Amino acid sequence: MRPALAVAAGAILLALALLLTAPATLLDRRIDALSAGRVRLANATGTLWRGSGELVLLPSGTRLPLLWRTDPWPLVRGEIHSTIGFDVDAPPSAVLVVGNDRLDVRGLELSLPVESIVRAAGPALPLAATGNLALRVERLLQQPDLIDAQLSLQWDDASVPALPPGERIALGDVRVELAGRGAVITGPVRNAGGEVEINGQAGLAAAGKLQLTATLRPRSSDRDRAERIASALAAIGSPDGQGGYTVSLKGSWR
Repeated sequence: MRPALAVAAGAILLALALLLTAPATLLDRRIDALSAGRVRLANATGTLWRGSGELVLLPSGTRLPLLWRTDPWPLVRGEIHSTIGFDVDAPPSAVLVVGNDRLDVRGLELSLPVESIVRAAGPALPLAATGNLALRVERLLQQPDLIDAQLSLQWDDASVPALPPGERIALGDVRVELAGRGAVITGPVRNAGGEVEINGQAGLAAAGKLQLTATLRPRSSDRDRAERIASALAAIGSPDGQGGYTVSLKGSWR
């Protein structure tokens, strides 16, 4: 019996050693599968548990540095515990926990060009938006019937297409803030500057649904320009009777 136990123990130790030294390049396959080929991991170095590389958004080719440290032992109970970062000059600091019925994110900050996100989303997000999107997550705990979060989304120098082709509508700097605890959390959607005034509300549900409802109202001092903006808004929203147009968007965030 003792030889059999020794062989079994040796096999387990060998498997563990191979797992702990598995190359970081293996992550690319998983990221590729989860994103349907829209995100890849390039120039990966290190192991699955401690390494670095570059997230590449396709087809734009936008690159974002990624560093990670992962604790292998929570995998025994089916969870991933990682610390990640997006700054090569600073150690990973954002905490990420993923389990069968739980997502927990703490201290995450991320900034990307909006165009690269839109192009990576493909037909699911057919809007040719431009600007820069910055996400800050103080906390985000999601379970099947509960979401507890405090986060913000800042879209700077935002613009979207208008009619005639080639024209764009400047939205200024758009900000969304969400905070609360429950089955659904909500928060305001506002903007500063731009050719329209945005006043709305966004909602995030524990079930993985996202909803945004906002009223957009032209505020250009040029009458002809304001009328062209109103015509563009009328194509995507419903008039509110006060010179504005209400737009509703629904989607999934997980």
